[in-house]
Amino acid sequence: MIRGMSIRLRITLFLVVAIVLTLGTATLLLDSHIDNEVALQADTNLLERAQALSDIFRIEPTSGLQTLRAGHMPEFLADDGIVYFKINCQGEHAVSSKDAAALKWPVPVAGNPTFSNISDSRHTELRAVALSFQPPSHRSTSKARAEESNTNAANSACDLGLAIDLKPVRTFQTSMDRIEYGCILIALLIVVLLTPLLIRRGLHPLSKLAEDVQRIGPESPERRLDSNSASELQPLIMRFNEVLSRMEEGLMRERQFASGVAHELRTPLAELHTMIEVELRYPSQRNLRALLADIGSIGIEMERLVTALLLLTRIEAGIEQVQYQSIDIGSLTKKLLDRYREEIDKRRLRLNIQAQPELLWQADPTLLEVTLGNLLRNAVAYAPAGSRLILGWQSDRWWVQNDAPGLDHGDVELMHRRFWRKGEDAGVHSGLGVALAAAAAGAQSMRLSLNLEKGQIHAAVITDRIISSAMPSDTPTMAAPDAPRLETES
Repeated sequence: MIRGMSIRLRITLFLVVAIVLTLGTATLLLDSHIDNEVALQADTNLLERAQALSDIFRIEPTSGLQTLRAGHMPEFLADDGIVYFKINCQGEHAVSSKDAAALKWPVPVAGNPTFSNISDSRHTELRAVALSFQPPSHRSTSKARAEESNTNAANSACDLGLAIDLKPVRTFQTSMDRIEYGCILIALLIVVLLTPLLIRRGLHPLSKLAEDVQRIGPESPERRLDSNSASELQPLIMRFNEVLSRMEEGLMRERQFASGVAHELRTPLAELHTMIEVELRYPSQRNLRALLADIGSIGIEMERLVTALLLLTRIEAGIEQVQYQSIDIGSLTKKLLDRYREEIDKRRLRLNIQAQPELLWQADPTLLEVTLGNLLRNAVAYAPAGSRLILGWQSDRWWVQNDAPGLDHGDVELMHRRFWRKGEDAGVHSGLGVALAAAAAGAQSMRLSLNLEKGQIHAAVITDRIISSAMPSDTPTMAAPDAPRLETES
C-alpha cells in the first residue's frame, strides 16, 4: 500500500503525523507547566491569607478572638467561598471556624508551611495550608515581666490552618486547558488543509519535469531537460540528460547503420537481382556452378559490409570490449597477406616488405586484425595495377604505402569518414576501410596516421604497447611481382 502511494500523499501524511506529534507533545508540556504555575500562584495567595490571619491573631488577640468567635470573617477571606480555619496555641484550641476540627489538617514541618488537598464532610475539595507563628505577647509595665513574657513566647508557638475551596483554581485550569486544546485543534485543522496545497506547490518542479520528460521522444532525440531547476533536482536532471545523450548517440548510430546498410547494399542487391532476372529471361547457357559462384561472391561482399558496419557501430558505442594479448605482428601480417594473395597476384602488385623479426605488441587480436587488415585491403584495392606496394613494421609502428595518383591533401582529410570513396569503384568496396581501422585503433589506444607524399599514401598504425622488438636491418627485401612472399630483412 505504501509503495504504491504517491510522493505528494506520502509527504503529506509524514508531515501531518510529525506536526500532530510535535504539537501534541508541546501542548501536554505547556498544559502541565501552566497547571503547575496556576497551582503555585494559588498556594502563594493561600499562604499570604494564612499569614494575614496569623498577624490579626498575634497583634490583637482579644479583639481577634471575639470577632472570630462571633462568626465574622475577615474581609480578605469574605470572597473565597467555603473557608475553614483553626488556631491552636501551646497545644490547646484557641479559635476555629465551624466544623474545622473535623478536617484532617496538615502539620507544619520544621516550622515551614505545609500544603495539602483535603475535603470536608460534604466532599468539597479544599486546599489547606498549615503554618506556625509566635503567640501574642501581653502588655506590662515592668521591664522584667516583659522580658519574661518574651522568653515564654519564644519557647512556645501557635499552629494555624487555613483551607479554602479549590473549585475556582480547578475551574481556571480547565478554562486554560480548553483554550490551549482549542488553539491546537484549530492549528492542526489549518495544517491538514494547507499541507497538501503547500506540498503541491512545492512539488511543482517535479510536475514540470514530468511534462518535459513526456515531450521527449524518438522524433526529438536532441531535446534535453532544463537544468535551471530546483537544486535537489539538478543531479537527477544531469543524470537523465546524460542518459538522453547516450540514447541519442545510440539512436543516431542505429540510424547511421540502417542508412549505411541501405545505401551500400543497394548496388549489390540490384546487381544480384539483375543477374538473376536476366538469366531467367535470357538464359545464357552459363555453367550453373559459375553462376552460383558469382552470386556467392556478391553475397560474401554483402556479408562483409554488414559485418564491418556492425563492428564499427559496436566499437563506437563502446560495446566491443578490448581484450589485450601478446600478438606477433609478423605472423599476423603474413596471415593478412595470404588472405589477399589472389588479388595481389591478379593486380600484379610488386610487394616490398620492410620487416622486423620478433616484434610483439599488446593488443586485441580481433581489433588489431581489423585495423591492419582494412588498411592492407584498401591499399591492395586502390593501388594502380602493376604498381609497388610497400609494407613494413618495426618497433612502435606498422605501415603500408601505395601509389595514389588521384588523391590530394584534401582527400586525405576526408578518408576517415564513412563511405568516402574517390576515383574508380573497386568492385563493391564500401568505403568503410579507413573509418573502421581508425575506430578499431582508437579502441586499443593506438593512433592511425595518414599522409600523402609525392603521390603516395602512407598509412601507419602507431602504438606504445610494445612487449619486445629486435633491431631492424637497413636493407629491405623485394618480393617478386608474381609471387609475393613474406620476407624479413637480413
